[in-house]
Amino acid sequence: MLTFKGMLLILSALLTTTPFLLLLWLFIVYFRDEKGFRKYPTQNWASGLTPLAYGWECGRPHRDIHSKRLHEALQKHSVIRIAPNWLAFGRSQAARDIYGYTSKCVKAAPYDLLSDGGANLNNISDKSFHSSRRRMVASSYAPKNIQEWEPKVAASVADLMAQMDARCTGRQGPESFDAVHWIFLFSVETVIKIMLSKDVFFLRNGTDHVYFEDAEGRPQAVRTVYNSHASQRAAVTVIWDIPRFALWTRLTKLISKRYSHNWSAGPKFHAAMEALTKERMERHANGEVLNDLFQPMMEDKYGEASVITFKDRIAEVEQAVGAGTDGPAVSISMTLYYLVRNPHAFAKLRQELDITLSPEDHVAPWQKVKGLPYLRACIDEAMRLTPPVATELIRRTPPGHGVMIDGYLVPPNTNVSIAAYTSHRDPQIFPEPETYDPDRWMAKGSDSLRNMLGVFIPFSAGTRGCIGRNVSIMMQSVCVATLVYHYDFALPHKTWEMEFEEWFNLWPIRLPLRVWRRDSASFPQTSVMRT
Repeated sequence: MLTFKGMLLILSALLTTTPFLLLLWLFIVYFRDEKGFRKYPTQNWASGLTPLAYGWECGRPHRDIHSKRLHEALQKHSVIRIAPNWLAFGRSQAARDIYGYTSKCVKAAPYDLLSDGGANLNNISDKSFHSSRRRMVASSYAPKNIQEWEPKVAASVADLMAQMDARCTGRQGPESFDAVHWIFLFSVETVIKIMLSKDVFFLRNGTDHVYFEDAEGRPQAVRTVYNSHASQRAAVTVIWDIPRFALWTRLTKLISKRYSHNWSAGPKFHAAMEALTKERMERHANGEVLNDLFQPMMEDKYGEASVITFKDRIAEVEQAVGAGTDGPAVSISMTLYYLVRNPHAFAKLRQELDITLSPEDHVAPWQKVKGLPYLRACIDEAMRLTPPVATELIRRTPPGHGVMIDGYLVPPNTNVSIAAYTSHRDPQIFPEPETYDPDRWMAKGSDSLRNMLGVFIPFSAGTRGCIGRNVSIMMQSVCVATLVYHYDFALPHKTWEMEFEEWFNLWPIRLPLRVWRRDSASFPQTSVMRT
């Protein structure tokens, strides 16, 4: 029988040998080096030992976002090892090689892990499955259908304007309008309307609460944007260690109240999206004819039931409301910020809008603004400098043979990436890359524009590019055009700068503005506008 003294001896031995065994294991992992990656510089001392090294960089406190820190390191080395089996590239050619239409790379293991809660277009790694799902829903996202969603967008823009009007202060008043807060509400409200034909009235209420009853009939109020973001804060630091993800999840819940709180946000967000999905399906079952992005997941164009599970329907809604909200919200917020900081660009855009719009256009019509080159240039330049997904879009080289990426032969089954933040700052493609310069996008038909578009990846690229791109651009264009045409803005002071939070996505924290209605005398004469 094991005595108490014997138990103490065993425990003592374990405590003594475990650190040694751990160090031995790390030593073996590092020096085994089957793929010859020790020749590459690492992001930090642990990058060659554990994938948690990248999670640490994502989560550790620092004055700069992690995409910026890695970008600066890649100015010294064109390839950096950011995890034992993960290479990050620093020249924009890598964007073509990794994400382009001819690339053999596929989405890497973290996406498979995310698909456990249901498969959506973002997390499906299998190419044939992804193609099948994309074909199911593609027609709703086609440019010809964008006109169908415009009234929903316009209604939310009008509600956003009502909140701005209530907070107009004039040039010398306080900064009473936090553009980030209200633009995020605009974005999530609009996405839910387009996706599910439901108006959640976030802008009118000033909050992002979804109200529903749980399985026991108890009333619930869940904040959509808040909980979507909180769940990212928890997952992004540990998701890269795939085999031990469940272990790290349990441990972080135990040792940190902040982690525990953030992990609890995921189920709350999921419950809200499940409730919205159920409601939309019930409306279909009751014979309500709805034209939205969810409809192809109920039936095809011939009226036949779509082959997709309830779990996957929820996952598609979660992806649309999560990433589909962040993309337009970040881009609109940052476009407005850069325009206010650059009065020349603001004035040039307003001049373009003055030629196209009239004061009677309460909300800028999509048909009038969709072809405006400088408006699109202002939006694209904001997405270049601060892409909503600024960080590494991880891919995996195929099994069986290596892949040439920016002149480097990368072995099979290797994780590879280049951050949009880095690809968009290649000085060979984007001269003066830190300068907000919409005019760089105005050289239509030029080699320089073709080169820029080839490495411009705010929506990713190739066959895995964001299917909601057209919807996002329409939302951004209508909103930005309306705000710039009807309002004037001022930052708290001339040197005020935006601060960010970055996990999977890049979020501006707040944008306090003084806002006032444009002087009616500054609108051009109708006869001038119509020439």
